[in-house]
Amino acid sequence: MSEKILLKNIGEVYTMTEQGVLRNYSVLVENGKISKITEKIDVGNDIEVIDCTGLKLFPGFIDAYTHIGVYPLEWEYGEHGVEKSDVVAPHLRVIDGLDLYDKAFEDAVRGGVTTIASYPGSYLSFGKITEYMTIVPGQSAVIKTNRRIIVETHGIVFALGEHVKRYLREQKLSPTTRMGIIASIRTLFQNALDYREKRKENQEELPRDLKLEAILDLLEGRLTAFVHAHTGNDIRTLVKLLREYNVNNIVVLHGTEAHFIADFLREENIPVIYGPIIFSKRGVELRNLDSRTPVRLYESNVRFALTTNHPTIPIQYLPLIAGVSVGEGLPRLKAYEAITIEPARILGLDDRIGSIAPGKDADLVVFDGDPLEPDSKLIYALIDGVKVFER
Repeated sequence: MSEKILLKNIGEVYTMTEQGVLRNYSVLVENGKISKITEKIDVGNDIEVIDCTGLKLFPGFIDAYTHIGVYPLEWEYGEHGVEKSDVVAPHLRVIDGLDLYDKAFEDAVRGGVTTIASYPGSYLSFGKITEYMTIVPGQSAVIKTNRRIIVETHGIVFALGEHVKRYLREQKLSPTTRMGIIASIRTLFQNALDYREKRKENQEELPRDLKLEAILDLLEGRLTAFVHAHTGNDIRTLVKLLREYNVNNIVVLHGTEAHFIADFLREENIPVIYGPIIFSKRGVELRNLDSRTPVRLYESNVRFALTTNHPTIPIQYLPLIAGVSVGEGLPRLKAYEAITIEPARILGLDDRIGSIAPGKDADLVVFDGDPLEPDSKLIYALIDGVKVFER
């Protein structure tokens, strides 16, 4: 394993920075990081050299909303992304149930995806009538697709909508109305604030409450609030509740009707991890699913990333989804950004992934053509400066 790799004579380097696209440049990788980006780099004999003449270099792609490691194959192990014994469970961590041997990590690499975020809850199944989701299913994690965990507890998922109501009703759980769901979350927040005050007064005698401490991590800015909702009204309702408790770091998951409330999202500075855009319009919550929505979000200056919601759409098809958006009118550069730097920003990790610049993690993918075109092939992939794929 070489600690130094030189990618030389790269046809086009898509930096995803203000430098834009560099032509006939070379990139030096040392100790897992991008060291230099120049037209000519002189190196010694103790380095692996990869000739990239005529090829295209991108930062490794990022899918910021998946269930990789939670559902290795559809329903093979049953339903284990949702804990039915507790419908409000902010202390559950997806990392504690993650299968790092999930073959999807390898599939991701073959698609040029080098970082994913994995979440509790269920995906959109083509074989089931609904999503399975509780009110607060737990905490997400961020993982490199070389299986290196980089953030164990990243954010807490809060869900609202018909899919939550239906699941709770089918399982004979409560509450079963939107009012009841919001009241449950508000009660949770208030209990956390009361718990904080009691801990200040009587820290030694008060037993620790892991649920409430997880919520305090959110309220005090250490975790992100992920709003899992499809309709515009449900998104607004959950955001309004979070703002009541001064939660600033909010991200929308799915956001099927995000284009209907684009002005609201822009004013609140709330990004959307949108998708999957390739799915059937099944049920009331998906009736406005539209592959043109990324274009509308772009035109409305709403920040967004694209997702496969794996295994809804297999992870290796993330570039295909970006290509579909281009076909609907999204500028090609914005499509690249939606699977590189923008998900990195949304995850708060753009200081290390999502672009090509000195000091960033050497997560790099080399294609023989435009990765958004179906006839383009991945030639090389590096994660943390190590070559993990070579065609």
